[in-house]
Amino acid sequence: MATITSFTGSPGSVGQTLTINGTGLSSATKVNFGNKSATATVVSSTQITCPIPSLCAGQYNVNVMAGTSTTNSLPFFYAATPAVLSVSPVSGAASPGSITVNGSGFLNATAVTFGAIGAGTGLTVLNDSQLSVTAPAHGAFTGCLDTVDITVTTPGGTSTTSVSDQFVYYNAPAVTGISPTSGAEGTNVTVTGTCFDSVSDVTFTPTGGGASISASSFTPISETQLVAVVPAGLTASATYDIQVVTPGGTSPAVAGDVFTAA
Repeated sequence: MATITSFTGSPGSVGQTLTINGTGLSSATKVNFGNKSATATVVSSTQITCPIPSLCAGQYNVNVMAGTSTTNSLPFFYAATPAVLSVSPVSGAASPGSITVNGSGFLNATAVTFGAIGAGTGLTVLNDSQLSVTAPAHGAFTGCLDTVDITVTTPGGTSTTSVSDQFVYYNAPAVTGISPTSGAEGTNVTVTGTCFDSVSDVTFTPTGGGASISASSFTPISETQLVAVVPAGLTASATYDIQVVTPGGTSPAVAGDVFTAA
């Protein structure tokens, strides 16, 4: 009598191949997955293969029809193709740290990939619908922003890309000049530089060290220019680095960003 002893390809998903090992399998004709079946291909008396049919995620008792008899059953786990529904946060600096991915079919996830940037590290599957991963660091930028698709790979396959899985890497901002270079509270200062995308703050930081003071207000003009209003609280004749804050980080202090309070 035919018997089955083990599988190769479990967990698995539709379109993948399940290899079944056992004895007396020369006359195998089909493989039963619960109430669904697939055609068996005989490799030898001790091995057959079959395509995995479309199933709902979960465990199934699998057995083989060999001649007029049915073998014993073994448990097979069907893994649904994963899907990414959202990511958090949706943007970050060149080294953004931990990312939470929400979706479905994440059990037994083996990899999370950030587009061409590469695979994340420290993958932790929290449950079937959520995982966390440390995003890979972005290399040299060709522009100020780089949008990538986050995909999840499991034995059930790799998630299909969509706008829901996108993460935006931000290049760090840089200030190259300010005008005027001195003034009193309420003065409009034009700040020029690069990568002024999604600016969240413009600060006046004492050049000798100390607490930053946010601009009274600021108005983004373009990716390379904004206007900041000098805040109250600056010390007359003291110098301050005007720095721009975005999801990409805070612009480094440079000689061209120094402002003297009047």
